[in-house]
Amino acid sequence: MNRGIKYIISFSMVVSIFSTVEFSNTLSVMEKTVYASSYELTDLKLENTGGGDINLYENDNYTKELNNDKSLERTYYAKISSDRSKVVFDTSGFDGTIKIFKSNSKKIYNKGDEIPVLTGKTTFYIRLYDKYDEDKPTDCTKEYKVIVKRYTSEEENAIKSDNQDNIYLKNIQLDYGDIPINFDKEKSSYSVKVSKDVKSIPIKAEPEDGSIEVRINNIIVDENDDYKKTVNLDKGNNKIEIDLSQYDEEKRSYIVNIDREDSANVTDQNNANSSDNKSPITVTNGNGSNNSNDNENNITNTSAHNKWVKVSDKWRYNDSYGNPIRNSWYYDNTYGKKYYFDNEGNMVIGWLKLNNSWYYLDNSGAMEIGWKKVEGNWYYLDYDGKMKTGWFKDSDGRYYYLNESNGVMMHDTMIGRYKLGSDGSWIA
Repeated sequence: MNRGIKYIISFSMVVSIFSTVEFSNTLSVMEKTVYASSYELTDLKLENTGGGDINLYENDNYTKELNNDKSLERTYYAKISSDRSKVVFDTSGFDGTIKIFKSNSKKIYNKGDEIPVLTGKTTFYIRLYDKYDEDKPTDCTKEYKVIVKRYTSEEENAIKSDNQDNIYLKNIQLDYGDIPINFDKEKSSYSVKVSKDVKSIPIKAEPEDGSIEVRINNIIVDENDDYKKTVNLDKGNNKIEIDLSQYDEEKRSYIVNIDREDSANVTDQNNANSSDNKSPITVTNGNGSNNSNDNENNITNTSAHNKWVKVSDKWRYNDSYGNPIRNSWYYDNTYGKKYYFDNEGNMVIGWLKLNNSWYYLDNSGAMEIGWKKVEGNWYYLDYDGKMKTGWFKDSDGRYYYLNESNGVMMHDTMIGRYKLGSDGSWIA
């Protein structure tokens, strides 16, 4: 056979073999990739038992939050407050068996279970199985790890003290002042004891400055409420959080721990503790109500606590005792938004007139701030949500005129001797 023909045939065979091997390797890689991707979660959530997400972080100093736009990492970190004793995991993207294990525990959990968390750090293992064998719990196809830090109340107080701004309460009153707490505006934590017969108690938290927003357990109180809210009490410790904010920048927090004792006989220590800030104060009687129906929020839905609920196609928010919030603002930490609920407990949407001020709540019920276009007209809502009127200087340094009667931004007109352009700004 011609040597040239032999060379061509030999070369063709080598190329064919190489191509076959290369295709086989490619196919093998493709098969492995497809196989592995079927054992991945597309989403991993950590939630409070009453609803609301707990942030997951990619680092242990809690500065880099979970990125939903990329594949999940193998390890995440989370932190919860001292009053949260249980968490719930939720997952999506995997149709096989999922089991959740906890460090220093033999118990096995499923997604949706309420899992107890002790103070300190607890490691959770979320394991994915093609076929689960209880005798070989670590024989899984994929494992994710979530390390949850539950703070002690002392750690929380230390953290809050380090991050407090120079805004203060003028006073805190419990039970119209009948329960002294030795208030000091620089002191952030207080403890008192009440009899088991006291099932609710009015709390007044008056700020030094009227521009300071006050929230008692996330319910906004103001001068129209006399900065007061009645709070229901469970047996045992009740943690009442009072949060201050001013212009959404400066912040300060106070905590009042009210211990509703199980014992019927409680010694009155009010006077004995009047000189000792650190000792819990005890009260046996007074105006603190022993009838939970005295609470102004007496519509009860015991099936949902600290949670949004839909009733007759309208949204409500139930507080920690299952009572819908009524005639009040509520700040939702999960969404970072304020909502208002009417006297029936229903979330308000659209324009709201309250104490001679107008607010606008979008279709989700969230209070709007800044410029807002409604039915073709522009309005400006201040940092606290109140509609502005009259002359207004925006952050861009331009002046605008908002109709005194309805707040509509005027444009293409003269206001006195001042001309407004098509964008509403004053043309100098």
